[in-house]
Amino acid sequence: MEIKPDLGKLMRRELYTFLTITAVIIIGTLIIQALVVNLDPEVTNDEFVSYVWSWVAGFLIVLWVFTPWIQYLWIINLKYSVDDERVMIQKGIITKKNVSIPYSAVTDFTLSRSLYERWLDIGTLFIQTAGQGAQAGGHEGKLEGIEEFDSLHALLRAKVKAYRGNQGVASETQPDSVIGEIEILKSILEEIVEINNKLT
Repeated sequence: MEIKPDLGKLMRRELYTFLTITAVIIIGTLIIQALVVNLDPEVTNDEFVSYVWSWVAGFLIVLWVFTPWIQYLWIINLKYSVDDERVMIQKGIITKKNVSIPYSAVTDFTLSRSLYERWLDIGTLFIQTAGQGAQAGGHEGKLEGIEEFDSLHALLRAKVKAYRGNQGVASETQPDSVIGEIEILKSILEEIVEINNKLT
C-alpha cells in the first residue's frame, strides 16, 4: 500500500513554521534594540538599525527565498509504502534515499502532532527500532503529513503484531536441534543460579 503525504497541508505547516521563526527573530531583535539603545548611551537607534537590522533583514530574505523551495522539493519527493513485512520510506532531493524498516526491528510507533499539525489535521508517525530508542530521542524513520494518521497508526501496530504472531508460529515448529540447544542453555542457567546461591 503506497501512502503519499498531503502536499498542501505539509507545505502550509512548513510556511507557518517559517512565519513563527520570523516573528520570534523580529520580536527578539526589537527587545535587544530597546535594551541596547536604552542601556548604552553610545549606541544610537540609527546605528542599531543600520548594523543589526541589515543583518537580520538579510538573513530573513535568504530564509524566505531559498528554504520554502527546498522544503517543497523535499515534500514532493516523500513517498511511503507499507506491506506485510516492512515500511519503506523514499526521500531526497538530489540524492534519493530508500529506507526499509522491517517489522522484526520495530519496537514502537509514536504518533506526534504539533500545534500546526493539529490545526491542519495531519500527523507524524515516528518508527522506533531496537537500535534507536525513545529515550535517546531517536527514530529509524518518520511518516509526516499523514491525514489518516489514526487509522495508519492502528494498521501498522496490527501489521507488527501479525508479523510477530507469524514468527511465533514458526518458532513453535523448531527443529529438534534447536530444542536441544535450548535445553542445554536452561541447564547451564540452573547451574549458574545454584552456584550464585552457594556464594551468597
